[in-house]
Amino acid sequence: MKSLAKKILTLTTLAGVVTAACVTAPLQAQTSPGAWQTSGDLTLVSDYLYRGISQTNEGMAAQGTLSLSDASGWYVSGWTSNIGFGEGSLELDLFAGRKWQVAALAGQPLTLDLGLMQYRYPQGHNSSNGFNFIEAYSKLSWQDWTLGLALTDNYFGAGVGKFAYLTLDWQQALSEQWLLQLHLGHNQFTGHADLQAFLGSAADVGQDYQDYSLLLQTTALGLNLAAGFAGTNVSAAACTELCDNRVLLRISRSF
Repeated sequence: MKSLAKKILTLTTLAGVVTAACVTAPLQAQTSPGAWQTSGDLTLVSDYLYRGISQTNEGMAAQGTLSLSDASGWYVSGWTSNIGFGEGSLELDLFAGRKWQVAALAGQPLTLDLGLMQYRYPQGHNSSNGFNFIEAYSKLSWQDWTLGLALTDNYFGAGVGKFAYLTLDWQQALSEQWLLQLHLGHNQFTGHADLQAFLGSAADVGQDYQDYSLLLQTTALGLNLAAGFAGTNVSAAACTELCDNRVLLRISRSF
């Protein structure tokens, strides 16, 4: 694993890149005559973790999001990141959906987010490796809590079939400057063979695993800065350093 000090130094250096890239970007969402507006962000992270597992061989990732949404809650978005597996070096995710208030609970809005997302790996020879897949997702949010569920019948990679991902996210403002963020995820496969195929491991495993993260976020110089811990409960025999617990650092800028 790369040293924490090296990651901090590299992230600090690249923070200037994020700031410079956003200087010419509008700091306010731009509204079109049809009430559509754009938003996005640029992010540098010490390790790209997908459901607790490193996608960059424990290396850094540069990521970006661009979204288009309207006042009624409809949206389309694209997200991209460098990766470090397979034969490619890029992940491109496309998703569309709608988020709206469905009710009020204890005087607070209860919102529902429904959509479809396609994971794409343009440089990964997908016709042979089969990395591309489509996932349906839903998120129910109330106050500081969000309950999510994602479903697919053809999960990531050859040999993996149906899959469900149940999540619980919570955030709490500790002060005007500090925000605590907690994420818990349950990864459910149809059997141990599917989980083995997903991990690329022949070790004895069950048919599910859990991932988590706990981050402390603040804002400085127009940047969102976060640091914390993340990991999974996957055994070292089934997945070595790519699934273990680690320190996670993140720098982002919204526009």
